[in-house]
Amino acid sequence: MKNPTLLQCFHWYYPTGGELWPEVEALAPSLNEIGINMVWLPPAYKGASGGYSVGYDTYDLFDLGEFDQKGSVATKYGDKAQLLAAINALKEHNIAVLLDVVVNHKMGADEKEALRVQRVDEQDRTQIDEEIIECEAWTRYTFPVRAGQYSQFVWDYKCFSGIDHIENPTEDGVFKIVNDYTGEGWNEQVDDELGNFDYLMGANIDFRNHAVTEEIKYWARWVMEQTGCDGFRLDAVKHIPAWFYKAWDRACSGGGPAAAVYCSGILVP
Repeated sequence: MKNPTLLQCFHWYYPTGGELWPEVEALAPSLNEIGINMVWLPPAYKGASGGYSVGYDTYDLFDLGEFDQKGSVATKYGDKAQLLAAINALKEHNIAVLLDVVVNHKMGADEKEALRVQRVDEQDRTQIDEEIIECEAWTRYTFPVRAGQYSQFVWDYKCFSGIDHIENPTEDGVFKIVNDYTGEGWNEQVDDELGNFDYLMGANIDFRNHAVTEEIKYWARWVMEQTGCDGFRLDAVKHIPAWFYKAWDRACSGGGPAAAVYCSGILVP
């Protein structure tokens, strides 16, 4: 596609109620008429806040508005059937589709686990306290309602490198999880803001765990097959190791065309 015109089809304050997907479906013909040939849709999967989620509090990537999880079947934007109808309408009018996605972290875990953590200086993440704290944290994702459909992968504390809340003792902050993958600290090849900006929020996904990266690549192929979308807009990229994007691109497109824009700090025109 030469010189595509991209339209962002949502905003942060879009109202709840599941009306975006039908709205996009209805708008597809007129978008084509005014010269739009690519659209950017919001996260289509279930967030931790269910039908109220904008989509950046990732819970279950495989729930596109199909399962009664987190208090609703539909996402904030509609159910899976409405999503597919919207994408089909766009494709019928020669409009490519990008889905927004957050693979940096998870929120809304199903179970707590006993684990060990270390306190981290929130203003300098390279400063990690030597004390090991025995505690509990919400780090186990089993997706009991989906019950293994589409993926049987269970996320546990070995899939994550950090969290922001522990219990027994109860404390908020930034904590590095102690497991088989975090012995050398945070992931490298991330933004150097705050010393190392691997950790952002929630349960921070650790890309050094090979099973985790394979699951994320599997999901990318799955969602492209399920929806017919043409690609993704990746959120929170500066918190994810740069090497992962080549692997992601190969998994999604076989090394085909890809574009990236990464901005850090304040941009002045």
